Amino acid sequence: MLRQLAHAARGVSVGARHLLLMLAPAGLAAQQLRPPLTLTEVVQRLGRSSPMIAAARASADAARARIGPATALPDPRVQFAVMNRMLPGLTTMSPLAMDQLTVTQMIPIATRRASAHTAELRARAAALGIETQRFALRRDAAIMLADWWQADASRAVMDDTRGVLRESIAAADAMYRAGDASQADVLRMHAELTRMTAEWTRMDAMRYSAAASLGAMLDAPLDPDSVRAELPTALGDGTLAPNRESSPGVMAAQRAADAFAADEVVARGMRWPELEVGVQLGQRPGTSERMVGLMAGASLPVFANRRQKQMIEEASAMRRMADAEVRNVVAENRAGIVEARAALERARELLRLYDSTLLPQLSAVRESADAAYRGGTGKVEPVLLALMAVNDARLARVTARADEVRALARLELLTGRAWFAVPLPAERAP
Repeated sequence: MLRQLAHAARGVSVGARHLLLMLAPAGLAAQQLRPPLTLTEVVQRLGRSSPMIAAARASADAARARIGPATALPDPRVQFAVMNRMLPGLTTMSPLAMDQLTVTQMIPIATRRASAHTAELRARAAALGIETQRFALRRDAAIMLADWWQADASRAVMDDTRGVLRESIAAADAMYRAGDASQADVLRMHAELTRMTAEWTRMDAMRYSAAASLGAMLDAPLDPDSVRAELPTALGDGTLAPNRESSPGVMAAQRAADAFAADEVVARGMRWPELEVGVQLGQRPGTSERMVGLMAGASLPVFANRRQKQMIEEASAMRRMADAEVRNVVAENRAGIVEARAALERARELLRLYDSTLLPQLSAVRESADAAYRGGTGKVEPVLLALMAVNDARLARVTARADEVRALARLELLTGRAWFAVPLPAERAP
């Protein structure tokens, strides 16, 4: 009876199982039962609740509100004076007694236009800050989804491998009972199953951690046993050369540098006197005699070395600092694009190699080793090595697929263009 069981185990075809190992992303039949969490849904929820977008929007509103004060004239000054009254009692017996109303207006000719331009540039930079936050949130959401999907898919790969190991253990045990295999073969397979279970446990913890990170971002708990992460779809093949100048981060830094340059123009304009005009109305108490006076004056920068000159030096230093920051942002952006594109090309090349060459070859090796062992001409080590090779290759393919999404998510922020068929978070909460 035992020999019959052994021969039956040898005759089990493994082709269909290895085809599943090669092509199916691991345990997906069970995964499909869970509803998917897509990047579109995550982005929509972030647009409604993200404090970062709300803060960027408030900053942009504040910057726009500064344009009006920058373009408006200073408030006029109004003075009322009672002059030449007698003491005590403030009587009007003196012929020089007079009541006066004076209105003066400062007209900042040299600085008004530059101040308005500065405010407009800072408003544009703040508006670009909203765009930067929207791209940054979509990048973070896509990367977190990729982390979750990778842990989930890797766990499912290990589920499949453990299932194959259990089948191999059953076959080896039957062969051992029939005298066609050693007890060491069975123990060796059990040890490999235990090691795989430990890896499965570690990946399961990573799955919960990734779901918790995304849930914290959404301010809502996510249960990976009830919902699964779904990777976004890329637009096109992603081979077009990106334009770094379209990056909202680069453009915001450039607008901020332009605003500091305008600040320097304002500071240099303060070296010139500011015009002040006024009108004065007077009336002698108790009479109908009225008088009018016109005034014109200017501020005198007599302390220019201690005030205006120092303000110019400060503005010039801030402009140089902003220019240096722009160069740094551009350099980091350029390096980030190169790095992300290299990661994207590497991930796609690995996916092509795994799907077209490596996984089919490893699957064939695994089938051959399994058939030899079940036929009594092979050993258990090649079987386990081949099975682990298929398992590792499938895990590497999962990683490459997740890396592809991560690279595209980084490219979105660095290039300022959409690489996923997913809308950005709403600029204004509904």
